Amino acid sequence: MRKLIVATLLIGAIAFEAWWLRKVPNNSQSEFQNSSVGRPTSKASASFVGTTSCRSCHAEISDLYSTSGHAHTFHATTDSELAKQLHGVTFDDPLRKSQFRYHFDSEGLATSLPAKFGDELFPLSYALGSGTHGVTFLTLLPHRDGSTIGLEHRVTHYAQKSGLDLTVGHAYLGEPVEDAEHFGRVLSGRKLTQCIECHTTSGRVENGAIRELIPHVGCESCHGAASHHVEIRTAGEEDADFSAAKSWPDAMSELRTCGRCHRLPESIKKSELVRESKILPRFQPAGLMQSPCFQKSDGAMRCTTCHDPHEKVSKDTTRYERLCMDCHQTQTVAACPKSSNNCIECHMPPISLEGVASFHDHWIRIRNEKDPSVLQPEMDSEN
Repeated sequence: MRKLIVATLLIGAIAFEAWWLRKVPNNSQSEFQNSSVGRPTSKASASFVGTTSCRSCHAEISDLYSTSGHAHTFHATTDSELAKQLHGVTFDDPLRKSQFRYHFDSEGLATSLPAKFGDELFPLSYALGSGTHGVTFLTLLPHRDGSTIGLEHRVTHYAQKSGLDLTVGHAYLGEPVEDAEHFGRVLSGRKLTQCIECHTTSGRVENGAIRELIPHVGCESCHGAASHHVEIRTAGEEDADFSAAKSWPDAMSELRTCGRCHRLPESIKKSELVRESKILPRFQPAGLMQSPCFQKSDGAMRCTTCHDPHEKVSKDTTRYERLCMDCHQTQTVAACPKSSNNCIECHMPPISLEGVASFHDHWIRIRNEKDPSVLQPEMDSEN
């Protein structure tokens, strides 16, 4: 049996009982229902059916999707290969001069801070992120009044480092006041809801658990709940009203669909919507919307001009450069006077994020001395 931290925690002057729910949420598809805010649905009464239900008719695109980052954004740590690999690993916090030790067993991943809490373990219940950039762990803490908070773990596993480092933004946190804050940052309300929604197809936080869970960013994350569509197609009828049966009506609608999670301008501080912003490269739709390429394209340029959300993001820059030249070699769009290649490195360079990950700057432009060379993000804003 594990020895778990069982002290009562006070966070922000509110008392939270420190008992830890380790049971994996029930994800039986018979229980899937329409989830909360921010998710598209085909009809008000439609419910989520899960990506496996789509495969019977869409096998080819389903196989392609299985290779994408979207197909691997949410795991219980009991089922996470990364969590298993972290058993016995340690991480030295360079700022707080403490050491995290990781332990994996049949109950999933947990961590300890021996210098502070001895051999008591703090559970890390969920692994969020595709691993393309990183994987961060999340723990849900039930509040005595029935609500739930989350704790984003202080340490993340980064692909670029092939190892652990501080979670982005946590270097800016002050010293912990309450016990739980030694293990990470508290997420509550809208922040916690968005965190879950942007890594799952369906999931509702309730009583210390995630109910009606369909993990990963699946078909219905973009196309809406599909129960009615499945019923209609199973009966051999056409369903022209379902969103997957038609293209996005315009570029802005598509950007707003992607931007629900990858961020839109209105979800970022106005002071960061400037070319010298040190945080904007992390949020691709918001950056793209500032670009002359997008603004002058008359709706021709959108996320799917370069990216297929059903497949793994390509790192082949020549593929993207060919798309640049499709426009910039025409009579109506000026050609680059410097070169006919290296478009991405010059106009969309990768910007380092605290030295642990990098993101290509999607504000496509002729760069100057004001543009950031190193990304040093602030904490996420609420506006």
